[in-house]
Amino acid sequence: MKYLEVTFATHPCNETVNDVVSALAGEIGFESFVECEGGIQAYIQQELFDEEALKEMVTGFPLPGTTVEYTVKEAEDKNWNEEWEKNFFQPIVIGDRCCIHSTFHKDTPKTEYEILINPQMAFGTGHHETTSSIISELLDADLKGKSVLDMGCGTSILAILASMRGAGPVTAIDIDDWCVNNSRDNITLNQIDNITVE
Repeated sequence: MKYLEVTFATHPCNETVNDVVSALAGEIGFESFVECEGGIQAYIQQELFDEEALKEMVTGFPLPGTTVEYTVKEAEDKNWNEEWEKNFFQPIVIGDRCCIHSTFHKDTPKTEYEILINPQMAFGTGHHETTSSIISELLDADLKGKSVLDMGCGTSILAILASMRGAGPVTAIDIDDWCVNNSRDNITLNQIDNITVE
């Protein structure tokens, strides 16, 4: 399967702009993203590539005062899943109480709460500062019997932890179909049965 590598140069280059680029590119078929100097690199199967859709995405970019330019080349033939596993998603431990990792991680530390995720294209490996801050709050909060809403759930890490901590019912919501589907997969992976994903 041949892939194309599209390098987006973003001005200004910051986390917000790159997140929006990734989200919009995901909507037109891009599968994976890697931060690079000056922007972000995105990968798409050659047969799914639609340059007209890409041009529309760039010209209609929704953040004012932002410009996005791109270059396209054929990606080096690699096992991209293996590359992702080795280089871009490392386990995260928060407060020595919660470990977030994927099924391919071995020898992870034993903690009170263990959350398994396979992030696919969805945002939310727990490395983002806002996610890890909320996880710390959830670890200290009394959630037993309380209803919780995970708005903009991404991979549903927060909803999963809330359920593990005794919350219920729990609702996870996102506007991105990839996030909704990935959330459902992760909830099943963690054997949780009281989270509704919308």
